[in-house]
Amino acid sequence: MRRRIVALLAGLLTAGAALTGLPAGASDPLPPLPYPIGPSPSPTPKPKPSPSASPKPKPPPTAAPQDRWALVVGITAYRGNVKDTIGGANDARLVRDVLLKSGWRSDRIRILTDDAATGKAVSEGISWLQRNSSSKTFSFFHYSGHVKQKNGREHLWPVDNAYIADTEVSRVLKSLRGTAWTNISGCEAGGFDEGLSSSRHLFTGSSHVSEKSYEDRNTGYSVWSGMLFDEGLRKKAGDKDGDGGVSVNEAFQYAAPRAKTYTQNQRPHGPQTPQWYGGSGSLNLAAPRI
Repeated sequence: MRRRIVALLAGLLTAGAALTGLPAGASDPLPPLPYPIGPSPSPTPKPKPSPSASPKPKPPPTAAPQDRWALVVGITAYRGNVKDTIGGANDARLVRDVLLKSGWRSDRIRILTDDAATGKAVSEGISWLQRNSSSKTFSFFHYSGHVKQKNGREHLWPVDNAYIADTEVSRVLKSLRGTAWTNISGCEAGGFDEGLSSSRHLFTGSSHVSEKSYEDRNTGYSVWSGMLFDEGLRKKAGDKDGDGGVSVNEAFQYAAPRAKTYTQNQRPHGPQTPQWYGGSGSLNLAAPRI
């Protein structure tokens, strides 16, 4: 009887072991799994490589000092029965000084004042600019003096009254290679832009083609040259962004409204309105773009 009871108990123990998932005869449970039961964890995402920074655009090339050429003309004392100007020759000396302070070489600046500024010398000087121009040069032509209106055209008025028509001035200056700036300080100055201005050739003038331009006895300069070159550039009154340098653009923005306001009460011709045609970007005389 005892053997039957022992055998029955042994059978029950074997069945219980099978139900609980333990191996028959095992006295300890299975060792724990090495990780929790459940879905596998997502792998740690790899960091995406940061996009490479866009390369900074290269600054445009600029004309070296030996590749900057200027013809500067200013006439005060005219020959014959012609009223002298107040600031023509002074303007020319002022412009030359601004160029020198901007790093231009003196041997690349041709200045013609008073008796030296004959029609032949001015025409030859404009051709001299053209001959020395290349794809690497920046050329500058400045004129201060009387302007003669004749046969529906504007003419430069050299000291010997040998007028040079706007079409002739433009014909030669348009053939300049590289980049350039032409500035005229005289009556009806805007009329000299005879197809001259373009993206590579800036034209500025002291007044509209229908307006007179004036001079300032207090400064000894023409109103336009004094405000643009002396105040705006040389004295740095045009430094709008406060970076210590003045571009021609900044100087123009400073001088143009002041010139118009300063001359607003002139009679019978009214004020002068400085003109800006062509050009591309900012013009810095210390590093003019080509």
